[in-house]
Amino acid sequence: MKSSTSIIILLLFGLFYSCNEISENKKAEFIESKLFGNVKSIETKTFENDTLKSRMLEFYTESGIIEKKETYFEPNLSSIIRYQEYDNKNRLVKEQIVTDGDSTFSSKYYYNSLGLVKKEEYYLNKLQSITEFKVDSAGKMIEKKFGYVETDGFRSWKYEYPNENLTLTKEFFKSSSPEKITELKIIPEENKKVLTKKYLFPARETKEIFYHDSLGNLKRKEKFYNGELKESLSFEYKLDFQKNWIISENGLTKKERIIKYY
Repeated sequence: MKSSTSIIILLLFGLFYSCNEISENKKAEFIESKLFGNVKSIETKTFENDTLKSRMLEFYTESGIIEKKETYFEPNLSSIIRYQEYDNKNRLVKEQIVTDGDSTFSSKYYYNSLGLVKKEEYYLNKLQSITEFKVDSAGKMIEKKFGYVETDGFRSWKYEYPNENLTLTKEFFKSSSPEKITELKIIPEENKKVLTKKYLFPARETKEIFYHDSLGNLKRKEKFYNGELKESLSFEYKLDFQKNWIISENGLTKKERIIKYY
C-alpha cells in the first residue's frame, strides 16, 4: 500500500486549525455554487495547465444527502475516501475517512434538543480530540472549544452577530485575549461576501472578497494582504439543463463535472 503520511499530516493540520467545521447535511457546499435538482452522483476532474491533478466522486441519496466522497490525487493516485452515516432525522452522526486504504480516521457527532450539533469526537485508532459547541436560544453558535485528549492545549472560538449580515469570530489559544478575529460580511444586494482576518501576534490582516452571480456561482475572487491586492481571479462557467455548472475555469485551473440525476 502507498504511504499516506502526507495525507495524515494534512488532515491533522486541518483538524487543529479548523476543528472540522460541519457543513449542511443537505446537498454539497461547493465554492462555486450549490446544487440544483435531484443529484445522484458527481464526478469532478481538476486540471492545471491541461494536466489532470485530481478526481473526486460524490454519491447522494434521493433525499439529497451525501453518502460517500472519494478523492484521488495525481500522479501517485493517493486517495481520501469519506463515508457518512446519518440517523433517522438525516443528521450526520459519523464520518469515516480512509486514506490510501491503510489509515482510518473517524468523527462522531452528537446533537442537542434543538437538533444542533453539540459535540464532535475525532478518532485515529482511539479518541484523539473533542470539540464542544454552545448555541444560544435562537440556535446560533456562540462558542466552540477544541482540545486534544492527551494534552492540556485547547483552542476556542467565540461568535458574535452584530446584525443579520455580519458574523465576528474571535479565536483564542490558552489565553483570554484573541489571537485572531475573523469578520464575515454578507452584502446581499451586491451578491458579495467579504472575509477579513486580523491576526494579532504579529499584527497583520488578510481579506478575501467573493463576487457571485444570481445562481450563486463565484464570478470573481480578490485577495488582499495588509490592504494590498495580491491576487484576483475571474471564473467562467458552462451550465447543464438544471443550471448546475459542468465546466469551471479561472485561468489557473479548470474543473469538469459529470452530474447524474435520479
